[in-house]
Amino acid sequence: MAIAETNDLISEVTQLPVQPGAAMRLLWMLEDPRTSAADLGRLIESDPALSTQVIRLSNTAFYGLSGKVSSAWRAVTVLGLATVRAIATTAAFDLFSEKGRSVPDEFWEHSVTTAAAAAALARRVGIQPNDAFSAGLLHDVGTALVFRRAPRRYDTMIERHGAEPDRPLVEIELEEFGATHAEVGAAALGVMRFPADMVEAIGTHHTTPSEVEPLLGRLLIAADAVALAVDGIDSEENTPIGECLEALSIPASSADGMVDEVRGDQENLSSFLTVR
Repeated sequence: MAIAETNDLISEVTQLPVQPGAAMRLLWMLEDPRTSAADLGRLIESDPALSTQVIRLSNTAFYGLSGKVSSAWRAVTVLGLATVRAIATTAAFDLFSEKGRSVPDEFWEHSVTTAAAAAALARRVGIQPNDAFSAGLLHDVGTALVFRRAPRRYDTMIERHGAEPDRPLVEIELEEFGATHAEVGAAALGVMRFPADMVEAIGTHHTTPSEVEPLLGRLLIAADAVALAVDGIDSEENTPIGECLEALSIPASSADGMVDEVRGDQENLSSFLTVR
């Protein structure tokens, strides 16, 4: 596929709404260091759907405050700015919408599981868990954007993978679109002016860990591999979990324990998935 056509696809799927809603205004406010949690809370509460998302997530058992968070500003303090920004980004791209094609089946389940895995790994390697959780939540945003905004091409790609199940999905993506969902996601976060380390991590999360130098990038690869094992998804081919963990200086022998831990965290986050 020609580079120009690939660039056209990325421009199409990462296009932001002409009329900015609360989610976009929230993203702008998050860039201002003078903004307080109360300021963010007031804006979030002006949008019932966005408010529901942040309050519901903060009330999951994962954060240990089930049923105790009733205001958006309190939810901001519980979740942290990185996670609030991740939720605002998905809302700005309309990925919580119930209208038409929203996201692929199992998209949110896998994204949330990867976020939990990323946070668990972050605690072991000295990365801020909230930052890692945010990266995990957004790691497949490129898939959702192509699904939602280029549906015919997405369906063609899925049909091709169904006919050639032994081929990695990212390989077929590259042939069909000229870019993988990881690269599309990185482009989207670049548009949103996310930190460069997170943009790079999203863009390389299907790369072999030994080829990725930044710690966050290697962590996200491992988190995705753990989440795929937890979710039982076999449509993507990732580096084996043990090899991913060793790239983080975590013993490969801890793979089964990591999967069990993240499965428990996934259950603690399950109530968030009831909101669409």
